[in-house]
Amino acid sequence: MLEALKEIEASPYFSNSKRYPTVLRYLVEQALLGRADEIKERTIGIEVFGRSPNYDTNIDTVVRYTAGEIRKRLALHYHEVEAPIQINLSARSYSVEFLRLVDVVADSPTQESRESKATPAQPYVEERAPATTPRRRTWILVVTSVLLLVLIGIRSWNEAHTDAVSRFWAPVLDQKIPTIISLGGLPFPLQSDGGDVASDDGSGNPYLSFETGLAMGRVTALLKGDGGGYRVQSAASTTVAQIRENPTVLVGGYNNEWTCRLTGSLRFHFADPPAKSIVDSRDASRSWTRDRSKPFGDAPDYALLARFRNPSTDSIVIVIAGLQRFGTDAASQFATSEDLLQQLDRQVGRSWSHKNIEIVLRVDAVKGKTAAPVIVATDVW
Repeated sequence: MLEALKEIEASPYFSNSKRYPTVLRYLVEQALLGRADEIKERTIGIEVFGRSPNYDTNIDTVVRYTAGEIRKRLALHYHEVEAPIQINLSARSYSVEFLRLVDVVADSPTQESRESKATPAQPYVEERAPATTPRRRTWILVVTSVLLLVLIGIRSWNEAHTDAVSRFWAPVLDQKIPTIISLGGLPFPLQSDGGDVASDDGSGNPYLSFETGLAMGRVTALLKGDGGGYRVQSAASTTVAQIRENPTVLVGGYNNEWTCRLTGSLRFHFADPPAKSIVDSRDASRSWTRDRSKPFGDAPDYALLARFRNPSTDSIVIVIAGLQRFGTDAASQFATSEDLLQQLDRQVGRSWSHKNIEIVLRVDAVKGKTAAPVIVATDVW
């Protein structure tokens, strides 16, 4: 059974995640120990996700969401791989099922081959016989292929008729758990560019720029409109545990330490201080910075808009961050505007919907009034 589990963990549907193989291994090990009947949603939440014993499973649905993803990923894995022993997760509980495919004589199956066998030393294993004749196998293959094509067609049609805003935010909203909105703060007295990080001097909550407030309002309105829960807090009070267990929206660039930390390994990221620019790690000749020879209200600003699964926390992170406050405002407009996000469809097609993506934006300003943001660079992976 453990060898079958290792094969699943090595598959592309599990190898890029920490959460799903961890939960599946826990369930398999409990089943092998004979404790499958003891496993409940709250038990998994406490023992695997570190929740408190009295946590509210109606609000925090991380276990249910994870189990649903495991079921889907197992189905995709076994659609591509014919394994002699299969591990499935029950549709109505958190019990795992071990299934063994056995070969039988085509027209004279024996009673022994039809019956499932269990011994005290092993967990229950259901034995299933494959198709009895080559002709039947052919028809099953044909029908399965047709059904698969129909499903692919339905999915493609749905994607083509889903608005860009929903596709951008789907990885957050589909999780059905509260989103952390982590805001970068400003020091006091306020700086002219609104881009320096607030010092942690224990004086209380950091100040927010007007543009950061606009960005927060756009994001919360979108999440609330789609029935998503959220929690707004400062970057200084945001923890690794929160980012690991919740989808997170990071608002602000250099004034948000989490933005600089979590985008540091991406292709487009913020250069180390004291430089204030967005750089391309694949092309050292490319970078985007404000023209400091011009007045603050007349110089173009740049922003980074990103949506990615962070490999260190296995969680969805969205970054809405400008070099200065004009850029942060522009990035939040882009992330919540159907017309602006359609620029992305025109440039890279719709393939970005289920992938990680980074977008570098430029926003022009004249006397403190900004134009619509435009895309200057993208990366999809």
